[in-house]
Amino acid sequence: MDSVKETDVVVVGGGLSGLFAALTLRNAGHEVVVLEARNRVGGLTYSPMSKVLAARVDLGGQWAAVRHKRISALIAKYNVPLTQQFVRGERACLQDDRTFYGAMGTVPGLSEKEAAEYKQGLKRLYDAMDKIAEDPWESADARDLDSMTFATWVDQEPTGPRARASFFRMPGAYYGALAEEISALELIHKLKSCGGPLWMSDAVEGGQSRHMMGSQMVSEGMARELGDAVKPSSPVRRITTAGERVTVEAEAGTWKCKYVVCATSPAMISQISFDPPLPAKRRLLHQRFANGRNTKAVIIYEKPFWRARGLNGNVIATDGSLTAAYDLGGENPDRGILITLFTGTPAYRMDELAPEQRKQRVLGLLAQALGEEALKPAEYMDQVWADEPWSGGASSPFMLPGAMTTIGPELREPCGPIYWAGTHMSKEFRGYMEGALSAAENAAERISERLRRGAGQA
Repeated sequence: MDSVKETDVVVVGGGLSGLFAALTLRNAGHEVVVLEARNRVGGLTYSPMSKVLAARVDLGGQWAAVRHKRISALIAKYNVPLTQQFVRGERACLQDDRTFYGAMGTVPGLSEKEAAEYKQGLKRLYDAMDKIAEDPWESADARDLDSMTFATWVDQEPTGPRARASFFRMPGAYYGALAEEISALELIHKLKSCGGPLWMSDAVEGGQSRHMMGSQMVSEGMARELGDAVKPSSPVRRITTAGERVTVEAEAGTWKCKYVVCATSPAMISQISFDPPLPAKRRLLHQRFANGRNTKAVIIYEKPFWRARGLNGNVIATDGSLTAAYDLGGENPDRGILITLFTGTPAYRMDELAPEQRKQRVLGLLAQALGEEALKPAEYMDQVWADEPWSGGASSPFMLPGAMTTIGPELREPCGPIYWAGTHMSKEFRGYMEGALSAAENAAERISERLRRGAGQA
């Protein structure tokens, strides 16, 4: 074994959150090491090269809004291509063997009665969001909401099947969760912390208004700045705390440090041995902080054929077949570029298929929505995130019913010298890249303050 090395802080995880925490600490004058299990940085941002485009495409996160100040600054700093989302024309909505068309911001095909039910349901959801406290477990109706799933909450005010399905899409669309498994308190709070579902789905000025083509470049830029401090292919196996020193054992070596930042999902933290064990409440929190499902495909065509039909390439479904599709080609593309998302219920229907079956399923849905030309792409790529060994699912873990009100107050608290980052630890924009950076900044600033003071409690 290599000799034990010394540093101020070890960061576990080389995604956006871990790298930003390390860079924030480095800029404050502290020594850091980043241990990343994968052979690449970027975590849930992954941007392979398209042979047809001769440019990078995104099989992970890629949207960033003007409100997302931290990620926007990094995009500019590292010259990452950023494109306004194409929305001119009508969107499609799938319902079994039928396809409906309508304006962005609507659910095409709803009857007048269903549209009124959907509008009333949105009002009820926003009214519930308004009552959620910043620390959601302190809300007046926290225990009632946390005792039920979001599906149960929706069903308290019965609506028609397609309007109901539109609400059941939300947990999957934003967090990869099933409406039948996520706490109602958790989801309503998450939606509020991200600006609400109308803003989150807004492709003109909101949460889906701008997208990168190569989001992994942000992490690669931070990694370049950190240099040899970033250790890829180095999963952490054991973290031992003794007095004021922490020993972190990884495949790349062993480090002694003063503090640790765990910037990974709870599912990945459970693969690390802690000595002494993490507090019982923390372990219970990780067990009840589940990963959702998220599968994404990128499909390249010789031209954006759907635009000639007055379609904008955006596809949704009220039958659980897919979450969404988007045209990422910008205003004057040389090629047609679509992405499809399968999260929550649609992912469960897609993930278990063999690769060629999965491809044919994706192309078949696009053909139903946009035309038969969709069956003949120039290039196809996909990523099943549930199969990725160091991710284990979607980008934002979610709490099961009962967890928020019983364990929530410990959510962001350190366990001695061990701090927590990742988008699921953020107070704002949870599930977004901006949330990952916000949580990293918080953890790094708390550690930096303790390092400046030399000792004591946070």
